[in-house]
Amino acid sequence: MLKPKCDVCRISLGAALVIVISGCGKGTGGRLEDDRETAFRTPATVEQAATILDLSTFPATDGAQRGTPAVASFSSVAPGGVKSVFEFQRKKLLSLGFKELPNSSITDQAASAMFGKKGFVVSVSVFPQEPNKVLVSIQNHGNIRPGKLPVPPNVQPVYVGDSTAMYVTDVSVAETKEACRKLLLADGWVPYGGAANSSYYKQNAMRVEATVSSAPAQGGKTMISYLGLLMSADLPAPPDAEELRYAERTRELSFDTTADQKSIADFYKKALAQAKWEPTLDHTVEIGGKQEMIFRNPGKDMLTLAMPPLRGGKQSVSLQYQSAAEIAELDRQLKEHEPEIRAKAKKQQEQEDERWEAEHGVSRPAEALPKLPVTLSAGLTNLETNPSEIKFSVPNGKAKAVVEAWRKEFRDAGWKEDAASVEAIAGAVSLSRGSESLSINYTDTGVSAAEVSLSAIGVELDARK
Repeated sequence: MLKPKCDVCRISLGAALVIVISGCGKGTGGRLEDDRETAFRTPATVEQAATILDLSTFPATDGAQRGTPAVASFSSVAPGGVKSVFEFQRKKLLSLGFKELPNSSITDQAASAMFGKKGFVVSVSVFPQEPNKVLVSIQNHGNIRPGKLPVPPNVQPVYVGDSTAMYVTDVSVAETKEACRKLLLADGWVPYGGAANSSYYKQNAMRVEATVSSAPAQGGKTMISYLGLLMSADLPAPPDAEELRYAERTRELSFDTTADQKSIADFYKKALAQAKWEPTLDHTVEIGGKQEMIFRNPGKDMLTLAMPPLRGGKQSVSLQYQSAAEIAELDRQLKEHEPEIRAKAKKQQEQEDERWEAEHGVSRPAEALPKLPVTLSAGLTNLETNPSEIKFSVPNGKAKAVVEAWRKEFRDAGWKEDAASVEAIAGAVSLSRGSESLSINYTDTGVSAAEVSLSAIGVELDARK
């Protein structure tokens, strides 16, 4: 599958924490606006957050290579120095009505700062990557101030800021962690995975990281730390999900469960319907060895539910979000490269003809090509066939299944796959058998009917329904 070229490195949240705690000390730290200026009283949805700041449309500096566009996060590799690139981000946020919060740190080696608007807090960091190139990371921490989240009685604040809050207590780590869990559940937060000493909780698109650990620097007391983070995708999880993980970079949720595949699919059909997501088919389809189901919303965004075969008594599940803009861009790139792909196939055909003519001393007759039966599925439209190409359209969500059926058919007929990239929204497969070759391409973006094509070199296509 063709993807935008980008050398952006993954920037960890740990690096962003430099921003959060820079200049931290005892006290309340810099404060955002008072409560009367907040836009929303409850944890924000993705749609609400986008009305304040949509980082998927945030501009990059000239010559920068940006990561995958997302509402809640932004990353890029930009040419220039730390200070000049940081100043670009600062000016843009100020022009959008954000206020710079206290404790910014800007040097030639690194820059970090926080900005606030209508209850939302955004962190910006810029770090050198190589000579004249820097890494830029912008993260929306959402509209819930960690200092207002519930904590057990008799805790002492160490630092309470706009995106993080830290406390200490004499109560044991285990008891404190359980107390925090109960308080957050009572406050409407839902468990959303965890790692090491941290537990994650979710409401709408807001995620809170609650870390409870021993603090040697505080005389062995127990430390509580709350950190807020806005997610670019609001992906629900069933209550029995285990080893749950959400990756902001890919906007993908993954987990294990003891539930069967039908129960998982039924859960998502019901849970996602509340947010106006609808499955393109009422059942899962086996694609690439996984059972998959595609969901679309009125804005043409897409969710892909994928479940590989059961292993070890537990079912692995992933749910990935892709925006309509991403899908449209992929569709544009595929169409842009289509003439190049076709020209390459034509050149290969001409070279094969030349080799045949050199060997036999005469022009290659059309009847010399062997015929290859190709099964056509039901429900296709706009069918065009000739000995070297088959093209047609199928309803949204069905192209990948058609291609998978072809892959099996051709492998059974002795064809070898040389390359394959098969995704829900687009893909390409190249196969060969001696001097013969096949090229399968498809797009299934949901913007228009899915398109499928099969091109052949050294063999005649014989389409059969």
